[in-house]
Amino acid sequence: MGLFEDLERVKLRFISACENMVAQGQLSESEFQQIIDLLDRMDDYDDRQFLAELGEISKGMTDFIDWEAMSKARR
Repeated sequence: MGLFEDLERVKLRFISACENMVAQGQLSESEFQQIIDLLDRMDDYDDRQFLAELGEISKGMTDFIDWEAMSKARR
C-alpha cells in the first residue's frame, strides 16, 4: 500500500473515532466539523501546528491518537 493510501486509511480511522465521540457526547457536531475542516487543510500545517489546532478544537480529547504513526504516514 502506498503512502497516500496509508494516510487516507489513518484519516478514516480518525474520523470514525471522532464520530464515536460525537455519538457519546464527548465532541459537539461543531467541533467534529472543525476537525474535518482541519483534516482537509492538514497539508497547510507542520505537525506541531496541526496538533496544537486539533488540541484546541477537541479540548485535548484527541490525545489518544498515535500521532507518531500519523506523522510518518504524512511523509
